[in-house]
Amino acid sequence: MFENSSIMVLKANTKNDEVYKLEVDANTQNVVVNTLTHALEELVGDKTRIVFDGSYKPNEDEILTIENFQLSDEIKDAIRDPLGVQSFSKEDGEFPEIKAIFIGERIEEGETEKFNVVFQRFKKEQYISTKWCNLFFEDNTFFQEKRFGISIADGVDCYYVDKELQFSSFYYARQVFDLSECYRSATDSEVKAFTTSTKLSIDDADAFTSFANTWVRRKIAMINDSQVLENYSASEIKKRAKAVGVDIEVKDKKVVIPNDKERIKVILGFLDEEAYKGPFSQKTFLANSKRQLR
Repeated sequence: MFENSSIMVLKANTKNDEVYKLEVDANTQNVVVNTLTHALEELVGDKTRIVFDGSYKPNEDEILTIENFQLSDEIKDAIRDPLGVQSFSKEDGEFPEIKAIFIGERIEEGETEKFNVVFQRFKKEQYISTKWCNLFFEDNTFFQEKRFGISIADGVDCYYVDKELQFSSFYYARQVFDLSECYRSATDSEVKAFTTSTKLSIDDADAFTSFANTWVRRKIAMINDSQVLENYSASEIKKRAKAVGVDIEVKDKKVVIPNDKERIKVILGFLDEEAYKGPFSQKTFLANSKRQLR
């Protein structure tokens, strides 16, 4: 798999994918390809595919997948014709910043084609800084190396296969691809509308808005999508919360959201159906992910 695949990099901070080819010798190419191929087996293996919905954190034997994922033409063209890809080199005296490293293959099936591509997000620590005194060991002696270089890790973060993107960590995957359209997160206007909901009484709307990080925005989006505030009264919400051990205050027929970060997380988690009572301990837990059983 991926035999003779060229080693490519994606340039960071660009609207469209800009691809460069790493010029390496045959031995280095084989080592990198074998390393990433082995890492792919670690990533996917015989794991169970779970369709990504933004609310479930996979177990070690599971992998998330986004179906019908659109791989950019720039990446496809680079795999089709690696000889036509610009070499990774200095631009205006500096090397381009790297977002990800990838290898891929194109397979023809009749009049159609398919792509298999493995991606590794590139971290800043993978640059071999020329500002430091880099010492390399050979023949019982350390010597200084001043040339620019990069290192390639022994793991991969995303796998594109059969028109779907597979990954175990959404946090890492979104460092390679723009996945904003695949993951609901409340906009500023949605957050503002949430603070003025007729079903909620928020002690400090400005503080709540300032606290509205990615996690909070995800919860707001999911609560809005489920229409739980529209379908249930404040008293019904309080009753259901009490059943799982969550204390919710109701004032003037509104659910009270106090100016307390931990309480906000508990209440939003409950409204997104992530609070439950353990069947044996009868203790109340707040899950960090959920998946509906079929």
